[in-house]
Amino acid sequence: MKTLRTLPAAVTSIAVASPAQMPADRACIQPLGVKRLLLACLLSVCLFLASPVPSQAGELAAAWPTLAHPRESRIDEVGGQIRINGTPMRIVRVQATLPVDALASHYRQVLGQPHAESQAGGAQVLAQGRGNFFITVTLQQLPDGGSEALVAVADSHGARAAAGRPLGLDIPAGTTLLSDMESTDGGIASRQFVLANAHSLRVNLDRLSATLARRGLHPESPPVTGKDGALLQHFGGTSGQAQLVLMRHENQTHAVLTLLSRQP
Repeated sequence: MKTLRTLPAAVTSIAVASPAQMPADRACIQPLGVKRLLLACLLSVCLFLASPVPSQAGELAAAWPTLAHPRESRIDEVGGQIRINGTPMRIVRVQATLPVDALASHYRQVLGQPHAESQAGGAQVLAQGRGNFFITVTLQQLPDGGSEALVAVADSHGARAAAGRPLGLDIPAGTTLLSDMESTDGGIASRQFVLANAHSLRVNLDRLSATLARRGLHPESPPVTGKDGALLQHFGGTSGQAQLVLMRHENQTHAVLTLLSRQP
């Protein structure tokens, strides 16, 4: 069984403890752009849910749309097969030497008309519906003078098919599910939940540990304490591995729970 360090960037947990506060072989990965990627993915889902849903049966089997990217740019497919809040998505990260305005011009031309444009969290977003799919391009300037585009394509038919499915996890009463992200990449399946509730760190740790125990996952060592009392706990077992990060702020606890298993 591979360790949590092998998670693809799209599903890596948000680290709250510094490497010095954690065992050297279990330090969380926090690749450049992970938080920005998650925000862009969630933004794509929100825009997708607000868009009209096509009803033509012939569109259900349509091929996933692709976009032409600038020449001499670095293209990274993120996370293999991804679902965010039940919505199947394909995500590509593009790093270009072009300034962000030139990169935006490129994707305006590639998308064609009609498409929508907006600003979100300091990023420029282009959006377009194509049949059964919804495309978003999230653009940001990079410190080195280049730019980055996160191109996300969401599948409305797959989202409808996944509606109402159980989480497969018992969460504490009064908990809000902020996001549910799944990825299968290289035979490794990962699912990450972001939760929020008013319970203490200890109550969350105890209750989420209990539900993981029912899945055959148990703490591998005592929890690690990070800044501001945040907790990090690793779990292991024959069914896979898990990582739980708990953060307390303004009388609310946020939990980031990542489950990892090998696909048959």
